[in-house]
Amino acid sequence: MGEVFEERTLTVLGSQVKQEIADRLKDNLRALGRLKENGYKVGRLRPKRFVNSIPLKQCGVTYGLDFARNKVRIQKLGEFRVLGIHQIPPGAEMANAVLVRKPSGYYLHVTCYLPREHFLRKPVGEAVGVDFGIDSKLTLSNGIKIDFEVHETPRLKRLQRKLHRTKKGFKNGKKVWFLLRREYERLNNRRRDAQNKVLAFLRLYEKVVFQDDCVKKGWAALFGGQVHSSGIGGLKSRLRTSLEVPVVVGRSEPTTRECYACGKQHELSLSDRIIKCDCGWECDRDVNAALVILERGLGLSRDQAVGLDRPELKPPEREAAARLLGSNPCIRVSFPR
Repeated sequence: MGEVFEERTLTVLGSQVKQEIADRLKDNLRALGRLKENGYKVGRLRPKRFVNSIPLKQCGVTYGLDFARNKVRIQKLGEFRVLGIHQIPPGAEMANAVLVRKPSGYYLHVTCYLPREHFLRKPVGEAVGVDFGIDSKLTLSNGIKIDFEVHETPRLKRLQRKLHRTKKGFKNGKKVWFLLRREYERLNNRRRDAQNKVLAFLRLYEKVVFQDDCVKKGWAALFGGQVHSSGIGGLKSRLRTSLEVPVVVGRSEPTTRECYACGKQHELSLSDRIIKCDCGWECDRDVNAALVILERGLGLSRDQAVGLDRPELKPPEREAAARLLGSNPCIRVSFPR
């Protein structure tokens, strides 16, 4: 509590909570067994001194919410005042929950079911292609460029140096380790908030087309700090699961080198920011790649794509980008001229 750290044995868990923890432990053991059968090294089993999450599987029995008094009741633990209970929309059907311990405090993750109509949004466009890069983290086929980075703070670096000077097993080391975990949590929250803003904007399109390629080795070698600060890998994985209609283009498609107008392949270096083709097509290389990704994702042949006009940025798209992405100071948005 406060600046004093105490370790206490929790002996007041309910019967259903104990049963759920045991079931989760059995599932973990089965997963380790399957990994071992497939040739992975799982190591030896060791006792665990603490857990960071407690499952509460039945609303009204293992836990309950009091919206009028902003309180939550947990079986055999009593009532606690909570903040943010208004985030649960009225009329939601509540299922299981998980009590999570983080460096910044305790949180209750509640699973809710809502009607499909609750998530319907008026689309601002039919389809958009997304190209990932380093200069701008996301480039859309309509010309919008989105860049975001959350760098390590000076406080984090000071805590890392201080932890390196402490001796293992002493209370000062535990205190510095706790503060370091809390600082890492702040950074992760900022990066996740930036990802949430980008995903909220992309959900306004009926289809989102992107290329299924992992973070390239060249990126990790030359621009490892920028890749780590932005969390591009996490954003790509969330695109596959968070979008209603994600369209994935194969990773072997040469989207950057290909001319969108005629399909000719060009040799480009990292310093070449404009692609110029003999057919007269001249465009920013990232926007050209996003257009090629959009064309491949829609399944159009070269003959069908020749007559397509370049998609222009519409006023609703500009307004939505300024409203959603402009609310985060870590996100920089540029619009085409």
